[in-house]
Amino acid sequence: MNIKRTLLNTALVLVTAGTLAACDQSSDDNKVEDAMSNAGDAVEQTMDNAGEALNNAGNSIEDTMTDTGNAIEDKCEEAKEGMNAKDTDC
Repeated sequence: MNIKRTLLNTALVLVTAGTLAACDQSSDDNKVEDAMSNAGDAVEQTMDNAGEALNNAGNSIEDTMTDTGNAIEDKCEEAKEGMNAKDTDC
């Protein structure tokens, strides 16, 4: 939700900056360029944060899947030991 809000705000800044640039080409050029640069920086930071969040989520899912697989294997081996199976590997 925060990413959407930031992207929408960035789009609004870009549209506003473009409108100002089209209406007045005088000394406001630097202000428009600064606004567009700041908007670009905001988008870049948002994308970096989103990428980091997705990477962390992926790592968390991977850890959970590994732990789940290990738990299932342990229960399988315990069940085989309880049945006095020759091969207790799962």
